[in-house]
Amino acid sequence: MKPSISTQTTPANIQAVLALLEVTPHEFERFGLMIPEHTSPLGEGQRSLVQDLAHVINSEEINAQAIYLALLLDEPLLHDVHPERDWGHLLRRDTFPFAELLAYFKLRRVVLMRVLRSLNEAQWHRTIREEGKQRRESGYWRARVIALHEADHIADLERRIKLS
Repeated sequence: MKPSISTQTTPANIQAVLALLEVTPHEFERFGLMIPEHTSPLGEGQRSLVQDLAHVINSEEINAQAIYLALLLDEPLLHDVHPERDWGHLLRRDTFPFAELLAYFKLRRVVLMRVLRSLNEAQWHRTIREEGKQRRESGYWRARVIALHEADHIADLERRIKLS
């Protein structure tokens, strides 16, 4: 079931976001044990487990960077760097072994969770500006984006595993 979390920055919604973020690395670890071949597509025209994890990491890095910058600077300007076409193409994480990617993802998540768990209410509301966009996005907004994006991938992987 796809989770839904409101865009309202409430303590309950923050806790829901944190709970989703906490579980994602464990889910990828579980998938790594269930899927013996990490580099084979999980179906016709689909990503492999390594490609899926690389995609999740690329997206997480762009959004986590926005959170960190919002905490450090007054409304920093983020440039339009696409997590997959730009960031992913440069770093080519899809060529790394699954175990190394998973270890990297777990460490990134520990760092992100330490930062997010330390935030007070005002810090959750700190914003960034994004090139070409009028609206400001808060740290909460970006953390929510990470959590829901990852939850979508977990649900999709669950579905694909059941079909195979």
